[in-house]
Amino acid sequence: KKQQIWSGAALIFSGSKLKVPELSINGTQHVVQAGQTLNLTCRGEMVHSWSLPETLSKDSKRLKVIKYACGRNGKQSCSSLTLSRTQASDTGNYSCKYPTSPAKKKKESTVYVFINDTGNPFVEMHSDIPKIIHMTVGREMIIPCRVTAPNIAVTLKKIPRETLIPDGKTIIWDSMKGFRIPKATYKFIGLLSCETTVGGHKYSTKYLTHRETNTIFDVQLSTPRLVKLLKGDSLAINCTVTAAWNTRVQMTWTYPGEARKRGSVMQRIDQKNTEANVFYSILIIDKVRDIDKGQYTCHVKSGPSNKAVNTTVIVYDKMFINLKRRRKTALEAVAGRKSYRLSMKVKAFPSPEVIWLKDGLPAAEKCARYMVKDYSLIIKDVAEEDAGNYTIILSIRQWNLSKNLTVTLTVNVKPQIYENAVSSFPDPNLYLLSSKQVLTCTVYGIPQPKITWMWYPCRKNHFKTRHGFCSYTEGSFILKAGSNIGNRIQSITERTAVIEGKNKTASTLIVAEAKSSGIYSCVASNKVGKAERNVSFIVTDVPSGFHISLEKMPIEGENLILSCSANKFLYKDIAWILPRTVNNQTKAKRSLNKEYSVTLTLTIKNVSLAHSGTYACRARNIYTGKEVLQKKDVTIRAQEAPALLRHLMDQTVNTSNSAMLECQVRGIPEPQISWFKNHEEIQQEPGIILGPGSRMLFIERVKEEDEGLYQCIATNLKGSVESAAYVTVQGTSERSNLELITLTCTCVAATLFWLLLTLFIRKLKRPYSSEMKTNHYLSIIMDPDEVPLDEQCERLPYDASKWEIARERLKLGKSLGHGAFGKVVQASAFGIKKSPTCRIVAVKMLKGILLQSWAGKNDALCSPPKYVHQISAPPQVKCQKYEIKITFTEKVSDAMRT
Repeated sequence: KKQQIWSGAALIFSGSKLKVPELSINGTQHVVQAGQTLNLTCRGEMVHSWSLPETLSKDSKRLKVIKYACGRNGKQSCSSLTLSRTQASDTGNYSCKYPTSPAKKKKESTVYVFINDTGNPFVEMHSDIPKIIHMTVGREMIIPCRVTAPNIAVTLKKIPRETLIPDGKTIIWDSMKGFRIPKATYKFIGLLSCETTVGGHKYSTKYLTHRETNTIFDVQLSTPRLVKLLKGDSLAINCTVTAAWNTRVQMTWTYPGEARKRGSVMQRIDQKNTEANVFYSILIIDKVRDIDKGQYTCHVKSGPSNKAVNTTVIVYDKMFINLKRRRKTALEAVAGRKSYRLSMKVKAFPSPEVIWLKDGLPAAEKCARYMVKDYSLIIKDVAEEDAGNYTIILSIRQWNLSKNLTVTLTVNVKPQIYENAVSSFPDPNLYLLSSKQVLTCTVYGIPQPKITWMWYPCRKNHFKTRHGFCSYTEGSFILKAGSNIGNRIQSITERTAVIEGKNKTASTLIVAEAKSSGIYSCVASNKVGKAERNVSFIVTDVPSGFHISLEKMPIEGENLILSCSANKFLYKDIAWILPRTVNNQTKAKRSLNKEYSVTLTLTIKNVSLAHSGTYACRARNIYTGKEVLQKKDVTIRAQEAPALLRHLMDQTVNTSNSAMLECQVRGIPEPQISWFKNHEEIQQEPGIILGPGSRMLFIERVKEEDEGLYQCIATNLKGSVESAAYVTVQGTSERSNLELITLTCTCVAATLFWLLLTLFIRKLKRPYSSEMKTNHYLSIIMDPDEVPLDEQCERLPYDASKWEIARERLKLGKSLGHGAFGKVVQASAFGIKKSPTCRIVAVKMLKGILLQSWAGKNDALCSPPKYVHQISAPPQVKCQKYEIKITFTEKVSDAMRT
């Protein structure tokens, strides 16, 4: 009968090839009663094999598989499977398949066979001990309560009371698999029960779901990244894994001697930690050899999670130390750097002891900023004193092995300009017009900086348009000695000296004559960087940049003229603040805009005593924004009628002598004095000299006709006063001639004696200045070629009563010469050394603007002697004695007077 079935089949399929094996049972399911025999036949184009349920062993004695050739001409392969005395546990998939490679699609035919056993409705029964089912949240989970017949109704319950009803989406019932849950959630965690009732008897099988995680927190090795060993040492590497609860890991090792089984592995788990599981895997190799060097990797796997850590093992034959410089170039650091690392190339085994020395002393003990790390020395907050010789010493004491290396560290310092640190002037510097100025720039740096002077001029049209900030938009110019850009540069010099242990350079720029405003910039640069010092060079013709001047203290009825001058680059908004008593209608203001300054002149005409008070000039500093104020107290003097201070006294004068009459009067305004002789007005003529303000009448050589009544009349707006005296002349002309001859001979004799004395003194050794007495008249005996002009001025004695005369006793005459500081004029001086006679003198007149800066200009002060020879002398006088005397027309300090 069997042969007939298969022959029919052969007739049907003889015309086509079987792509997949063919089973003798059609459909996907087949039911066999328990205890009966299961017969399955498979036919295919090639040799095939059977796949059975997991609960059925291929070695079972109840199972028999027979293979034979079949089909036309026996070209097909057939096999029959016979399972006797079937049981409920034999339920499952039975498959016939061709052998295939992994790349090819699997070709098989499968049928699910139910072994119907009314006494065992479930294929697997777990009544007492539930089966563990691993669950991953969000993934599919199957409760494998398979049944032995497809029509058995099964209920899923969650103990204790909840019934889980299949809805076709969250829970799906499959008689061949059990309950399938596509996406498991925390709802299904717990004890589950599959229940059914057959023949009035209730059956149940239990399952416990276990939520499985694959979280690996950390994997570490007990050894560093590089392990160095001597041949024959033991190697032990501990791989420690920290994982979450419910996580199970698989730990494996790969290493060079794995194929030869050079190592042994020990594993254990530590669950003492309340937050995680800790797994250990220890690889041990006794007596390492060359074949054991290489990479050792610990692999950790938990489901889809994988991690690995590794270390490298190096095996040396013996101990050694190799030490050399990391760089061949010079070691350089920069002062102010946060840190610098001195590092060497070191290869050594075992690890040696490291000691760093600086200049022969332990570095870490010498300075707290030094820190030794491995084979490096780290210098924190690099400073200049960190420069020096550094030595690293490596030693392995137990083997008496050591090596050392010394390197030199140079610490470069960015240029520093000391004037920047000490300067505290927020405003620009003011420099007096036409003055000689010296600018200094003191620089320090390593390596020694190069110093360059730059000039930034003010915009050319600045002073013509307005006053205010100086704009520097004309570009910069590099200066050299002799440059005429802006101001003429007399010289630029540099000198180097060791100051406070540092090699500092001072660059000095000398401006020959200040004329142009701008900025002088000293730029110091080296390989580290550069520093710059800017000097605002503002030229001014106003002392201190802001000044009030009063033309003269007015008298009642005169005009009051006050001038307020301010440097236009430093001040703006100049205004006068007047006393309340000043009527607005009586004042006039005039502004004069000059190249360097602005002058605001206040004129009040026909002043009265009510105009007395404090007058103030206000200006605003452009740079600081602050207001400055200068005040001037003005006292209007009331008019007074002339009054005699002393009457003229009768005089008796010998012929050829001189006579002097002084009209001492006072009055406001100053009285005009007229002289009369015998009621006829006297005019100045040769031999008759009128002193300053005509207060003195001087007759040089009295003659008989000069005898008579002399009157002085003093007059001003308030009235007049007069005084008279009679001058009597006595003596003859013969006596005068004799006196003239005697005087001439005396002068000649005195001159010859003086020349002899001078020659004798010059032959003597000049004494040191410390031995000279201040009362020596050095201005006469010093040779200008032997003593410098400055030293001559310092040695001149000074006596206020001897060297000062009142301004009123001078009558100015012709000009003898002029220069940058003023001019020299000839004058007549009255009352020198309390003498009644008049003397011809040379007067040095200084400009008022230079008066405050006069100190120190001794060469200018002592230059007038060269003008002395220009003074005219009476032809009959053969010899004259010249002296230098000083008068001050304004109040000055004692230091300036000296």
